[in-house]
Amino acid sequence: MTLNGRKAPPPPPPFATAPPPAEGGYGVVTKFCLLLGLLIMGKVASMAQRGAVGTEELRLVGIIVGEILLLIIALLNVNFVFYVLVFYIPFSDMLPGDYGTAVNITNVLLVIVIFGLFFRSIREGGHFFVGTELDRLIGLYLLFTFVSFFRASLRETMDWFILVTLVKRFITPVFLYYLASWVVRDRQQIQDCIYIVMLTTLMVAFLATKDTVTPTHFSWERREDAGLSQANLLAAFFTYYVFYYFAFFSMNADKFKYWLLLGCMYPCARGIMLTFSRGGYFAFAAGLLYICWLYKKAVFVGLAAVMLALWQRPGLVLPQAAVERIQGTAVEYTGEYGETEVRLEESSMGRINIWKGAVKMVLSNPILGVGYGQFPLLIGHYQPIYAGRQLDAHNSYLLIAAEMGVPALVIYMMIVVRLLRYSLAIYRHAADTLYRAIGMGFATGVVAFLAANMFGCRFNTTETIGVWWILAAIVILIRRMPPVQAAVEPAPPPRLL
Repeated sequence: MTLNGRKAPPPPPPFATAPPPAEGGYGVVTKFCLLLGLLIMGKVASMAQRGAVGTEELRLVGIIVGEILLLIIALLNVNFVFYVLVFYIPFSDMLPGDYGTAVNITNVLLVIVIFGLFFRSIREGGHFFVGTELDRLIGLYLLFTFVSFFRASLRETMDWFILVTLVKRFITPVFLYYLASWVVRDRQQIQDCIYIVMLTTLMVAFLATKDTVTPTHFSWERREDAGLSQANLLAAFFTYYVFYYFAFFSMNADKFKYWLLLGCMYPCARGIMLTFSRGGYFAFAAGLLYICWLYKKAVFVGLAAVMLALWQRPGLVLPQAAVERIQGTAVEYTGEYGETEVRLEESSMGRINIWKGAVKMVLSNPILGVGYGQFPLLIGHYQPIYAGRQLDAHNSYLLIAAEMGVPALVIYMMIVVRLLRYSLAIYRHAADTLYRAIGMGFATGVVAFLAANMFGCRFNTTETIGVWWILAAIVILIRRMPPVQAAVEPAPPPRLL
């Protein structure tokens, strides 16, 4: 058939309705080894919560032997070492393995994975560097970061070693995004990564809840952090990754075994509850509502009605300690003349005062900010009631704008929003249920991320956000796969000449 004397183009191939065949899978043996390693790491982390495990020399020998074995494995299978890195990241603050300047388990694993990538490139030819759709935005964001870094370095009171350490910790999660882009290449590897993320999240939940008895009343000392540096970070960690269980259930609700995934959400939800983080409560509720909206609108309406009812009577479901934490946000004060008024409690009011100072800091340096790591040192200048004190911003967006400038915040939000768009497109248009579940889980995690960072800085610690960046790279990879790309961004119809 011809059109105006020219042969018509062939019809586009139909979109795949079944999952593409797995490539490079390593089967049950790999999964068993990873599960065994995770159980061992969980046991060691549990022992470390009660004190140092063994002598320093014994720990050093164990780390060196393990890393030599991984170095040898990396020559043959860099993916396995990368998987070890993925399930180690949430434990990197519990088990840092720090033996001197920049010598810790995280950095050594990063070097081993890069070493393995070079050898894989030699075997296959070519190179492992892969560009992504976010390169320009990430490059601009890092540019503002380094400008902010050098501005801070000009201050005489700033310790260069501390500053370099802070910037390295800030950049590491972004580097994990590129490392995942270079290592992960096919559906089987994507499936393995999600398998590991869900297992590690469950293991952290187990560590947070295994020995913890819900207190009768709220107290600051009873907040659970499960070995992370702070209880609020633990709550944020759970809200970023807990919704993958629901996502995979929703894609396979007709199979009974997937209903068990809903049970995996319970220890994570209990872990959030035991952190007594109001920001974590809010982020979890926001994510739960959003994923129900994506799943079925009727479920969303029912859940919203239940939440509104519980807002009036939270004691029907939540324990007394959690109710006290929520209701303690506003307290009654008695005035001079016996009149009572409701005010925010001291912690909440303190955050508002810090935010006011942060806004003044942003307005005084809107383009380049005051310099990386300078917010705690300078907040007293903009909020005199905190003079002489070093305080956290308690809001990621204000922190980025204050230290790195408003343009850096705009670029960062563009990255997050673009990832949200990509993951939603995968959820709505991909035919493979694995990809759809990942899109649904990541999109919900982004919503929880946006909510959690309104009340604290939960975007710059490797143990909390490192896996989030790895999953972001996986979302980009799924989007670029030909069948998915054809559905998400259909090609324009052929022009008739």
